[in-house]
Amino acid sequence: MSLQDAVRLAKVEPIFPYTVFIDGEIEQSIPDRFENQVRLCGDRLAIKSEKVSFSYDSLNQTANRLARKILAVRGDGIEAVALMFEHDGGVLAAMLGVLKTGKFYLVLDPSYPSDRLAYMLADSGADLVITDTKNLPIAAQLSEGRKETVNLDHLDDSLSNENLSLNISPNALAMLLYTSGSTGQPKGVMHSHKNVLVEARNLTNAWGISRHDRWLLYTSMSFANSVRTIYGAFLNGSAVFPYDLKEKGFGELADWLLCNKITLMRSLPTTFRNFMATLPGEQTFPDIRILAVGGEPMTRADVDFFNQHFCSPCVLVHGLGPTECFMVCWNYVPHGSQVEESKLPIGYPLQDKEVLLLDESGRQVATGEVGEICVKSRYIALGYWRDLDRTKAVFRPDPLGSAARIYRTGDLGVRAQNGCLTHVGRHDFQMKIRGFRIDAAEIEAALRTIDGIKDAVVVGREDALEEVRLIAYFVPASRPVITATQIRMRLARVIPDYMIPAAFVCIAEIPQTPNGKIDRIHLPLPSGERPTLDVPFAPAGTNTEKELSQLWSEVLAIDRVGVHDDFFELGGNSLTATRIISRVLQKFQLELPIKAIFDTPTVAGMALVIEQNRTKLPHDEVMNRLLNEIEAMTEGEAERSHPVRAKVRP
Repeated sequence: MSLQDAVRLAKVEPIFPYTVFIDGEIEQSIPDRFENQVRLCGDRLAIKSEKVSFSYDSLNQTANRLARKILAVRGDGIEAVALMFEHDGGVLAAMLGVLKTGKFYLVLDPSYPSDRLAYMLADSGADLVITDTKNLPIAAQLSEGRKETVNLDHLDDSLSNENLSLNISPNALAMLLYTSGSTGQPKGVMHSHKNVLVEARNLTNAWGISRHDRWLLYTSMSFANSVRTIYGAFLNGSAVFPYDLKEKGFGELADWLLCNKITLMRSLPTTFRNFMATLPGEQTFPDIRILAVGGEPMTRADVDFFNQHFCSPCVLVHGLGPTECFMVCWNYVPHGSQVEESKLPIGYPLQDKEVLLLDESGRQVATGEVGEICVKSRYIALGYWRDLDRTKAVFRPDPLGSAARIYRTGDLGVRAQNGCLTHVGRHDFQMKIRGFRIDAAEIEAALRTIDGIKDAVVVGREDALEEVRLIAYFVPASRPVITATQIRMRLARVIPDYMIPAAFVCIAEIPQTPNGKIDRIHLPLPSGERPTLDVPFAPAGTNTEKELSQLWSEVLAIDRVGVHDDFFELGGNSLTATRIISRVLQKFQLELPIKAIFDTPTVAGMALVIEQNRTKLPHDEVMNRLLNEIEAMTEGEAERSHPVRAKVRP
């Protein structure tokens, strides 16, 4: 049997009793459905983290008190409310509190650059920021005193905790989800209450979601992936277990999954692979019944990880779910499946999300031919906030005159004879880098604002390990040419760390096609030369420095590395860091604290640490633990250990 046929026949077998989410139940608001769950299971656990724990009753009461505070401050009326919290239970209570007022929310991740947060706040038009004591100073600085703030930690005890019972339309706007935008700024995707309820209904009925399920929540609350977890749980009486991956890394994640008996785990493929690499071979997670991994292509090796570390009857779910549509199609890979294909298909469309494969003229392509994946449904995003032109460009009315609309995803796909879909790339220049959807135009716009850069273009190129890296090509505006160090520092003020290119290539001019468009195909390949840094090149002196310089050069694909060159300024990230550290530990056989190496991100510094610890030779068991530990280093840990980036944070 082919994998496509296995996907078509596979399904999730519910373990717990659950109630079917009937179609008529999407005709209500999120608070209506949530409050019904409170009546059914008020004393059951709703949220548990290391810092907080809420039952459904206590969560609902907190949300009600906050809702009354919001109405007291802002009055009735539909408007945006911004939420700024760490990755914990407070932001979940705030979401529900906003929705109970009939207003809609956007989440501001405090780890993002202040310029990006300021843009999102201004673009949304939010005049109220809900936050907590820890983030109150940041929120006040961000709004420059022109926005009202409410501290969730200090709500007035006199506020009633009873339900407000407002009449909120299912079609009302519920949230803005900001994604990378082609104009150089993020764009706010608008979703209604009904869209979220449809997503919860699809998850409930297909996966047998019940009040007995326990969901891992590690993705940023501002992403669409978290929406599926939060409301898939809260609209079914399940429990949510936030885990701050940026802060804690992978080191404690396995214990968190086991101790809390997590049954549903959603992840991005890159994160999944890095987590799997930290596990001992015998580690398994017997309570997890659904492993949902999406957002990037998945490979045969990912299925091998799934078979090794998870147990039957757990099912691997992989599919396509753009922010604008939520889940469009998925496949089920049963535990123990043997996969021949190098890449998993994205499966079959959901009942209310018809998938069309269209050519450039808007006609459907034949079976086996590549076309743009377009989603026809009544339950897709309302459009882009305050951006009618971009909305009209990708959201089209149904030419057959139905109430459905068509969203052009920009993704390319091919349909097999049996109807199974496979994703084959992007139509435009959006890319997925370590699980984040990135629009190259946004980075290009940021580059063009830098003094010393006349023009710029950004592309994604695969490295030797088939991981996509961002490469920025720029035309200098003056001499001497601006250094890579200076470019990185300027970019870090306006875009998130994951959007900063790995390499910067100086070129005389941007190549063009005969019709005057940028010719990305004929951009030169990166030469492998050492980038121009603020630090002058210094050759290796000692034998240890020479060995390290060679090792760094091989991993980073750079012809030479100076002993004072910063690893991250050479284009390194946490993924390449783990490769270097792994090879260092194996070569020099040292027992070192892993953080000590990140605290010395130069060849000279690392060589000094090695020489100071030459006498500490670990046993094989310790060496295996260290090698597993280095794989657990996250993007957040790498960033905090990088002094150049730390000091340019606004």
